[in-house]
Amino acid sequence: MAKFDADKWLAMSAMIVSVGTLAALSYQSLLMRDSERASKLPYLYISLQSNNVNGNILQLTNSGIGPALIDEVHVEFKGQTYPTDAYDFIVGQKPDFAKSGLGVDKIQKGRLIPAGVTIQMVEAGKTPDALVGMLRLFEIAEVPREWYVGTKTNGGDKAVLAITYTSVYGQRWRVRSDRIVPDSL
Repeated sequence: MAKFDADKWLAMSAMIVSVGTLAALSYQSLLMRDSERASKLPYLYISLQSNNVNGNILQLTNSGIGPALIDEVHVEFKGQTYPTDAYDFIVGQKPDFAKSGLGVDKIQKGRLIPAGVTIQMVEAGKTPDALVGMLRLFEIAEVPREWYVGTKTNGGDKAVLAITYTSVYGQRWRVRSDRIVPDSL
């Protein structure tokens, strides 16, 4: 068996250092890729804004740092799924409510919601009846329970708006009006 001389020790040490460097660079590349993906994540939520200045607005906000591409929009109500957005659902369910003058910004498949943008899906009037109408029809997790109790709209069947969306990397989520946090799909 041959003895290890200084040259062989130096060569073995260089090889071990090279393998260690390769492992460190591979791990650093993985971290950079994950960081890049995380820097493009959208985060959608559904809320209801109600005040005397702007009225009552059902809105969709992307508070993430990347755009969201809408894949699907539907409303779940009384065990059925309606392939429609909030505005068309309101018009179909409450035609008289719709006659009071609703504003709309449609959310539909293929629409891109940039980071930091709020879409006013349905703008109902500034009257208390408009707020009651929205609360009676939709379950919205972002709305304080006191609003439902105070307007006597708690309980009963309520519609749930569900929006499926994708990040630029193909990651998919679904946001529902009855949940605050989107579900990863």
